[in-house]
Amino acid sequence: MILKNLRLVTMAGEEPLAVIDNAVLAAEDGIISFAGPVAGYGGDLSSARDMAQALVLPGLVVCHNAVLWAGDVVGPTGQTAEDYRDRTLAVAKDTCAADDDALLALLQQRIERLARSGVTACELKSGFGTEPAEELRLAVLLRRFQADCAMRTKVTLAIGHAYAEAADPDAFLAQIETEIVPQTYALACADAVEVFCDDGAGLDLDHCSTILELYYKKKTPSRVACDRFDDCAGATLPASFYSRAALFLNRTDDIGLAGIARVGCVPVLVPEAVAADDDGNFPDLKPLRDAGGRFAISTEAGPDGCGTLDLLATLRSARNQLGLTVEEAIQSVTVHAAQALGLADQAGCIAPGRPCDLALFDADSPETLVSDPSTRCTSVVRSGILTEFN
Repeated sequence: MILKNLRLVTMAGEEPLAVIDNAVLAAEDGIISFAGPVAGYGGDLSSARDMAQALVLPGLVVCHNAVLWAGDVVGPTGQTAEDYRDRTLAVAKDTCAADDDALLALLQQRIERLARSGVTACELKSGFGTEPAEELRLAVLLRRFQADCAMRTKVTLAIGHAYAEAADPDAFLAQIETEIVPQTYALACADAVEVFCDDGAGLDLDHCSTILELYYKKKTPSRVACDRFDDCAGATLPASFYSRAALFLNRTDDIGLAGIARVGCVPVLVPEAVAADDDGNFPDLKPLRDAGGRFAISTEAGPDGCGTLDLLATLRSARNQLGLTVEEAIQSVTVHAAQALGLADQAGCIAPGRPCDLALFDADSPETLVSDPSTRCTSVVRSGILTEFN
């Protein structure tokens, strides 16, 4: 594959947002062999496809994607922690009652919607099982879907999302230790595990820590969703277990935010979740900026009723709400999101030797892309295969 007449933004090097005009990108067997100005390309351009000065970025990355669920969605009207928990349990019942084919069809539809906003890599996360064995069933289904998915993906087993109704927490933990952990490895169904630490909506700190330790002993990467509705000290967990990502953080204090950033864990902010909750509160970016400025932005694909499955729309909203620079905004859905998902070596930037995953936009600059809602993704390239959108 050879593409010419591009405005190329590699997100690599000292000037990640530098635009290379009149650029060429070539790939062979899904791997980039050249990306740069036409003057530096020594190959034959006679078969190259003219892309009419499209703005080309690395394919965008969704690093929080609880996208396997079934059931009715009620629009957000200032939900509390109790509202969130009730909705989670209701959706879990519908999800577990649905057959595999129905769930896979819903999943495929959502993945295709993400792709239309320039996404080429995403998480595939469980989280809507009525009890631990059902979470395992969902993770196995996600692994099955992953095998034929055009996107670059990682499967996350969200085993600590919520307790089942009337569940005994001690029995819940005992089942995870004696049954679910061994089966996770026997089935090879997860690339990472995730817990949700939030006293009203999810699990408490001690139970999250116990689950993470069980998987940490097996060297399984972890992710921590925490402090969405209350500051439950969940931000202490990522440092203890070297977690890849810490999600939500809406109520985390400045000390907790700085600690997460310092240990190399990527904070993942979810603007749509903030908008759905009763007293929407964004985390303070100053401690994150002071600690190096690395954070990711993600859509909310779960059944909160707030998810758009449009990463570009989410990014533009986040930029306005948080006052992000253009560089911060685009890094948050490319290089930093790839790090949060464990795909730093495969996604997030454009360079020879890396997979050819691209997003092409009808924009003339990165600034236009994040500020003008009329700009759209015209096509994506996944593993060297071009897909155009009408």
